Amino acid sequence: MSFFLFEDRRTESRGIPLLENQKGFTLVELLVAILLMTVGIFAVIAMQTTSMQANSIAMRLSVATSLAQEALEDILSLPPDDVTLNSAGTFRNSVTRLPYPLHKSTIEGGGTYTATYTTKVGPDGVVPQGITKVIVEVVEVARSGRSVAVTGFKRTN
Repeated sequence: MSFFLFEDRRTESRGIPLLENQKGFTLVELLVAILLMTVGIFAVIAMQTTSMQANSIAMRLSVATSLAQEALEDILSLPPDDVTLNSAGTFRNSVTRLPYPLHKSTIEGGGTYTATYTTKVGPDGVVPQGITKVIVEVVEVARSGRSVAVTGFKRTN
């Protein structure tokens, strides 16, 4: 073989020899692959962070809903002639006549909440005679201030 045969294998544009059995990746291909994987991993990390925050909010709202529902059930289980059910008004931070005080409750791992209940004794607009409408609102104190309200009706004297 002659040294001049090598010139026949050169490309016309740059003078770079053509390799017949090229195997493997170039450095540019490797860098592009690493860049794409990095972008994908950062997207998954961002999604995971958002998911954890949303899960925390949902958990705190579930705790507030459970507290509100429990307080409403306890108020509605009072006898029909109880003063709580026969006097209209808003009673802030005073859900204390229940078996547990709900003026301010701290749930371990769930946050701190305050409860308010409002009673409307019928006849009052949409509440008929002999019925008391009870609205219990539970507000998260420490973080977001989100509130949950549940409504119930009780037949009174």
